[in-house]
Order: sequence, then C-alpha cells, then structure tokens
Amino acid sequence: MNPAAGAGAVPSPGSPVLVDGAKGTELQRLGISVTEPWWTSAALLDLEGQRQLADIHRQYAAAGADLATAITFRTNRRTLLRAGADEHASEVLVRRAVALARGSVRPDPDGRSPVLAASVIPVEDCYRPSLVPPEEELRAEHAWLVRQLAAEGVDLVLAETMNTVREAVAVVEACGREGLPVWVSFVCGPDGALLSGEPVTDAARAVATAGAALVCVNCTTLEGTDLVLDRWSHDCPVPFGAYPNLEDRSGIADWTPVDRYVPVRHDPEEFADLMAERTGRYGLSLVGGCCGSTPDHIAALRKRLPG
Repeated sequence: MNPAAGAGAVPSPGSPVLVDGAKGTELQRLGISVTEPWWTSAALLDLEGQRQLADIHRQYAAAGADLATAITFRTNRRTLLRAGADEHASEVLVRRAVALARGSVRPDPDGRSPVLAASVIPVEDCYRPSLVPPEEELRAEHAWLVRQLAAEGVDLVLAETMNTVREAVAVVEACGREGLPVWVSFVCGPDGALLSGEPVTDAARAVATAGAALVCVNCTTLEGTDLVLDRWSHDCPVPFGAYPNLEDRSGIADWTPVDRYVPVRHDPEEFADLMAERTGRYGLSLVGGCCGSTPDHIAALRKRLPG
C-alpha cells in the first residue's frame, strides 16, 4: 500500500504500513517531563516543546514512516480538564498537535508522503482497565475528541493501547459517525489476552464488526506480541499488525510509568531483523515500534520491508 493513495484503504500484507515510532520516548530523551497531569501534552504548551516535537515528526518522516501520527493521545478532554485546562484550551492543543504532525507530511523524492493520522487512547489509563468509565461518559469523551480530529482534517484515527473491547468499540463507533477511517491496536499481557482478560480474537471480531479496517497489538513485549499474532494468524476477520514495546523494563514494576528515558532491549538492527521476520511469518499489514523505539529503529526496519 502507498498510504498517500488513501488512508481508508486496507494495507496489503505484501507491503506493510510502517508506523512512526515513540514520541514520548523521544521527548524524555530531550528532557521534557512526561508525567501527570499533562503527560506528553506538556510538549504542546510552549514554543520550545513544539519545536522539539516538530523535529521528532520530521525525523520519523525522514526515516521512512508511512504514518505521521499526531501526539493527540493525551489531548483528550478528560486529561486536559484534570490538568487545569478549560475546553477551549483543550481544543487549541488538539489543533496544535495535528498541525505539528501535518508539517511533516511532505512528499519525499519518490513522491511518497506519510498519511496524517491521529492517536486516540483510553480516556483514563492505558494499563488499568478497571478505570474505564461508564458507557455514557466513555462515549461522550471519545465523541468530543473524534469531532475535533475530524474538524482538523486528519486522514485516519489510530485507536491504540486499548485495554478493553468496550472502549475500543466506543472509539470505532465515534469515528464512524464522523466518517473517519479507524485502525485499532490493543495492549496485551504476557498471556496474549487484553489487560482486561478478554481474548484477542473476540476483540478483533468486535472492532471489525463496528467498522475498524485493521487491528494491531502495541506496547506489549515481543513475547506477548507473538502470542497475539499466532492467535490472529488462525482467526482474525481483518488484516493485522504489531508495534511492540522495546524498553528494557528490568526492575520496573509492570505498567508503572517512569519519568525518565528507559534503555531498549533491542538496538535498531536487531529490532529490524526481528520485525522483518515476523512480517513474513505472520503476513503483517502494519509494523513498527512503540515505547523505546526511535527514528533509527524505524529507518532500519524501512530497509528490511518489501514494497
């Protein structure tokens, strides 16, 4: 697939989409705090943070990423109101995040340009499914953000690090009401199930029925990722992909945020070899890296991918 041909198209297993890598990791490497209450939205608050984020987007585009994913995953209204912003300020930060990603969407010498995507994550905590709010609140929060993204003209919503089927379906249905294509990615535990305990095959069927064109597993160890991919290779109604967590979290409690750069388990060349092998083994339609990945990881993987 050439993503510039249309984000609504379904990517081909023969030429997988290469997702851009971690933004939070790069911000931490630059010394920007990624913690409560602002999380990664802190980079949007001043000109220096915006400059650094724009440079990160440009580096991923230069590395050959097929998506330019706006750092909108912590611009949901619930997070920003809790941080002290009002609704108008929240809208401004969404616009700012999309504009910074849009600045990297320029054709390369071969005429390819990244698709402008926007990230949507759980409105509470990516790693605590017990905090998912009641249905009415959940739908209202995701409807608000998806409306902002549609108004800003993004090509695609990447609903990522979803830890329950219920919230993932809410995002997909919100996108459907706004006419936005949506791909869904789940975070899973070492047993290959969602953090809620729900089976990944059930999750894939639920979001596909709601209208998602592709499913992924992200922010999961490579071992847990393999369990998910093996199950989807036998039972998945839509194309699927993976962008695993690359951090070496030895000595860090599971799902615990730390406000510092965490070294990686796999250097760029090793990571590229591992993901290229899985692309062939499972017929992946999307590949990349989540936390810990860098533009160098994405560039190395670009060289290994067909198409």
